[in-house]
Amino acid sequence: MEDKIEAKDNTKKRILLASLIIVMSIVIIGISLSYAYFINTVQEVNPGNQGTSITSGKLTMNFTTSQTINATSAGLINDSEVVTQGDYTQFSVSFPNDDENASTATYNLYLTELTISDNLKSTDVKWALYDGAGSNMIISGDFSGATSGTNLTLKDGITINKGETNSYRLYIWLSYASDRNQTNLLNGTLSAKVGFRAITN
Repeated sequence: MEDKIEAKDNTKKRILLASLIIVMSIVIIGISLSYAYFINTVQEVNPGNQGTSITSGKLTMNFTTSQTINATSAGLINDSEVVTQGDYTQFSVSFPNDDENASTATYNLYLTELTISDNLKSTDVKWALYDGAGSNMIISGDFSGATSGTNLTLKDGITINKGETNSYRLYIWLSYASDRNQTNLLNGTLSAKVGFRAITN
């Protein structure tokens, strides 16, 4: 009888120990995932206003214009005139000198909080990422495959050296085409925020 009681006690202890191990494993995994998410999460300061600063890892994004860009009231313009006539948001990404762990960093640029009406999901609604002076186009695309509430990637895997600042202008415009009627583009809604994320090495 005592052997049976002792066997039951041992079984209960094993079940309790196994349960404890499982719970602790879940907690450790949860903390690890939370930490990984936290160190890569964009932290906004004064979002939506001029002078916005965003940090991710050791990198900082600063806006000299608004973080939000839209094409809601934009008119049709020729692609060749985008730098002189198009609306843009201007920003920079900096990697400070005081980082002791790395000499280079990598980051991604994207549009977030995207809101777009169906009529602007078109190859005639374009975006282009330029350098800070607006003299060299880095990459371009359109909104034909865009979906509200999702992110739209501008450029991945940009490398920056410690002590450097990369400056950008992002243009969004309605591209004029002489061979077709584009009046359906003039009553749409498109707005988004520029975001970035540092990639841990």
